[in-house]
Amino acid sequence: MIQMLELQELIQEDESTLFQLYVASRKGEFANLGWSECEIENLLQVQYTAQQNSYQQLFPQAKMDMVKHKNIPIGRMITNTTQHALHLVDIFIIPEYRGKEFGTALLRILQDRASKRALPIQLQVLMGNPAQRLYERCGFYVTAEQAPSLTMQWEDRQTTR
Repeated sequence: MIQMLELQELIQEDESTLFQLYVASRKGEFANLGWSECEIENLLQVQYTAQQNSYQQLFPQAKMDMVKHKNIPIGRMITNTTQHALHLVDIFIIPEYRGKEFGTALLRILQDRASKRALPIQLQVLMGNPAQRLYERCGFYVTAEQAPSLTMQWEDRQTTR
């Protein structure tokens, strides 16, 4: 059972912590390239900035939360709520906290929010991403396939139309 998991709305002062979390969550993907730590961090800085700018353009009203466990930052979740759905824009947990039910706990928090508003949750995930199994375990199902992504949805059958 996950204890002391909290979401804290991001503020400008959290930016450097958030970038370090992003680096920690993605650095392993580049380990086999033979690049220096500095080269990998530079690449991740470019990717991070592009991702942040893209999210800001596509979802200007998005809610960005830092995920904390026992007051230690361990990830990020971005959501965007419309009158038709709660969209999970992005979610990540740093590697040392993966596989310990934190992702499930976050999705349960999100499902509770959606249920209270009688909204479905929608998300996109890259085909082959291990997170797809997590989403399926939490009751999400595929509604569309458009390579390289799947669109998935969850709805509380008791509250949504």
